[in-house]
Amino acid sequence: MSKREQCTRCLRAKTACLCHTITPLNSQLSLIILQHPSEVKHAKGTAKIVELSLSSCKIIVGEDFSDNADFNEILNASDKNTWLLYPANDAISVNELKQQLSVQTQQANLADVQVIVLDGSWKKAYKMYCLNPRLAALPCIGLDVSNESNYRIRKSSRSDSLSTLEACHALLTQFEGNQFDTLLDSFNYMVDFQLKAMPQDVQQRYRRHP
Repeated sequence: MSKREQCTRCLRAKTACLCHTITPLNSQLSLIILQHPSEVKHAKGTAKIVELSLSSCKIIVGEDFSDNADFNEILNASDKNTWLLYPANDAISVNELKQQLSVQTQQANLADVQVIVLDGSWKKAYKMYCLNPRLAALPCIGLDVSNESNYRIRKSSRSDSLSTLEACHALLTQFEGNQFDTLLDSFNYMVDFQLKAMPQDVQQRYRRHP
């Protein structure tokens, strides 16, 4: 059986290509997504949407980044304030970080901030966190999120789970305002496409009930 033709930009089958939904966005904040290898060609993955949409986003694929030149270059950047988006016990809120930046520079200079986001299941993200001491040593940001995830096509062990895209959207919105909603447009298109491709009985399992 021949492989399905793939879009070279979004890395999805051409029948599932979502490039037409992508809107270029600029953010002051820089995002670095550390992507678990199992997510690279996952049909339900969302990190690629973020990378294609944002001019200040980079994906680095791996699990153990000890010898990864790109990762080490990011952590060694002397002109950047680097944080990890992770629900550690000592994680601070976005508002707390903005207050810290304002005290340090008289204004929240987000161009000097880069945030690392882990892309993978909770189990895989935790493994990445544990495998990389330099990553685990970074100060952490936690999200203040009250809305339920629309990531109906993937199951999670945590009720407060967000997709990588939803987490990035919440982070950017809390930092910079409401100009990033087109990320959700692409995300919702992908979710609806995947749901429609499922058999009816399978769709029922993912349908949100009141």
